[in-house]
Amino acid sequence: MLSDFLVSHPKKPFFQLSQSEWATAVAQYPELMEDNLIEYIERSASASIQVDHGAYFDNDAGISQFTRLFKMLPFKEAYKNHLINIVVDNTRTDSAKEFSLENFGMKLGTRCPVDQIKYTDDKGQQQKLDCYFTTGKNMGKSKGLQILAEELKIKVPAKVTLKDLKQLLSSHNAFQNHIAHKSAKSKTYIFLTSLSTCSQKTSAVRRTV
Repeated sequence: MLSDFLVSHPKKPFFQLSQSEWATAVAQYPELMEDNLIEYIERSASASIQVDHGAYFDNDAGISQFTRLFKMLPFKEAYKNHLINIVVDNTRTDSAKEFSLENFGMKLGTRCPVDQIKYTDDKGQQQKLDCYFTTGKNMGKSKGLQILAEELKIKVPAKVTLKDLKQLLSSHNAFQNHIAHKSAKSKTYIFLTSLSTCSQKTSAVRRTV
């Protein structure tokens, strides 16, 4: 999945800094070199993720992408002497989905209501738990609660029942908020109005495909 900024400007169809512009931007904002778990296209605010591996453009990813854009925009020489207006149209089509332990099966390949669970661990760190296999011979199959428990380092008795397994998992942080995050769809319009010729406008749109 790709989230980029299309620009109606004679220089380039996509927003991207030149090598020299990027060097100047990084000198002021060294954090631009960090990807923050998002794979950015070189010297741009465009980002890509691999949806088959449980990644989605959620609200946090969108905020990170816009923060990066706002830091980079002042260094784009072609946009100098322009007023920049950004309009965001965000649609939360499936950005969050409620789930319950009661909707999970115990064994591999059984029922599973969500693709991935995001949660905060005991140290305050954000964690992700894939509910489906993304590689190997079981790719595409649900893991089931028994395997999820193993991945969460929960000790499971050899002859545990589904009821007891749900009880064990119910106290884990991964199953406390009952929300699994998925992708959000949005469009962002960037309008550049020349200060010297107010009738001339350059527009851009952020698309997620």
